[in-house]
Amino acid sequence: MKESEKLFQDGIINSEQVASINDYEQSKPMSVFWELRTILYLGVLLFTSGVGILIYQNIDTIGHQAILGLILLSCAACFYYGYKNRLPYSHEQVKFESPFFDYIILLGSILFGIFIGYFQYQYSIFGTHYGLATLFPTAVFFFCAYFFDHKGILSLAISGLAAWAGLSVTPLQLLEGNDFSSLGIILTAIALGLVIASFAYYSETKNIKKHFAFSYNNFAINILSVGTLAALFEFDLKPLSFLLLAGICFYYIKYAIKYQSFLFLLLSVIYGYIGFTYAFFNTIVSFNSELGVLMGFFYVMASCAGIVLFFIFYKRILGIKK
Repeated sequence: MKESEKLFQDGIINSEQVASINDYEQSKPMSVFWELRTILYLGVLLFTSGVGILIYQNIDTIGHQAILGLILLSCAACFYYGYKNRLPYSHEQVKFESPFFDYIILLGSILFGIFIGYFQYQYSIFGTHYGLATLFPTAVFFFCAYFFDHKGILSLAISGLAAWAGLSVTPLQLLEGNDFSSLGIILTAIALGLVIASFAYYSETKNIKKHFAFSYNNFAINILSVGTLAALFEFDLKPLSFLLLAGICFYYIKYAIKYQSFLFLLLSVIYGYIGFTYAFFNTIVSFNSELGVLMGFFYVMASCAGIVLFFIFYKRILGIKK
């Protein structure tokens, strides 16, 4: 039953008002904002992927100089467009009138990263200093993210920073592409996550592009949580690792409640549940088998009930009234 019909049955509105509401609902324009944004982002990704395939298939006939020149010209054209159509820098969020601005700047940034990577691979402009080959475009990405107020480029910059620090922070490779049995890489992940989270806090408190804090914290919570879980699983400092994970989850639960963010609440609960479950079963293995099995059985039942209650009451936790 439609809401208007329910209101009519309750005597709140009359039949003429019902007809007016139904006519408005049927004739009102439908927003395709997110659909267009998705198509444009896919267009950028498909274009850059096509450039890579074209280079790979025709490298012998086109020539390295011609390919590098074409990429550089395309990149320069994108940045020239962005420079000509930019708005003055502001610590607040800057919204551009052109719907294509964000995508052209993103395309230019991706092409710049391709250019530097290709140049380094073919001519070794940075020699064996591979960190510089990553750090240089990362610095450019950070500059462009703030200069053009672009969250997409900021994500490229943070990923580049993580790569420079020895990590691979793409969703499919976060667990597979890193050797988390190494204490060095775990400590690097935790240190990097703390730096990113601290800068997000600084940006919010100083009101410097505070809308970037979501991107910073999104990377930080995943890097910190995976790093501390790896330390919990692999090394003997389990109480310290568990307390660190608990602190991370507590901080981001408070952050989620403050900004009514279901994403950060969900991530905090998932990572916290994994860590607590591991700590619980790691503890009960020292008990006798029957008691341990019984406690494990009740824990599974209680945790399943807790998951159901979480999804029922998460709006109340976040303070969302509707």
